[in-house]
Amino acid sequence: MDAPAPSGAPPQSDTSPQSDAPAQSDEAVAADAPQAVRGLFAALLEALRTRLDLAAVELELHLRGLLRLLVWGVGAVACAMLALGFGVMALIVAFWDTHRMVALLGGSVLFVALAALFGYLGARALRSQPELLEGSLEQLREDQRRVGGTP
Repeated sequence: MDAPAPSGAPPQSDTSPQSDAPAQSDEAVAADAPQAVRGLFAALLEALRTRLDLAAVELELHLRGLLRLLVWGVGAVACAMLALGFGVMALIVAFWDTHRMVALLGGSVLFVALAALFGYLGARALRSQPELLEGSLEQLREDQRRVGGTP
């Protein structure tokens, strides 16, 4: 402990220049902490916004591709069915007097086979589509790997 100050002398302060430095650095750290948290939160929000923008663009592209596939598919199937319907009708008219049942059953079997073929091709086309939001999920995995989370 310090010796008592002589009478008439001003009392000495307990704070020396060495004790002021840590107190100031603690105060500076305490003052910078909310700034650091705000900066971290802002960076987190910006990263989230970027990922959501990427997901929205990816979803829009996926939906446009699906719509285009549906329009072209329906158009092609409708035209093919009309052409085949007229062709089968011509065969039925041609065989009306001799083999009308064979012509009718042949046309029916042809349409059933085509329906099965179109169903198979449609299912295969949908299976080959990339998974929805695949790019966004891959980017999130990459971000997680960068910050040292689960690889």
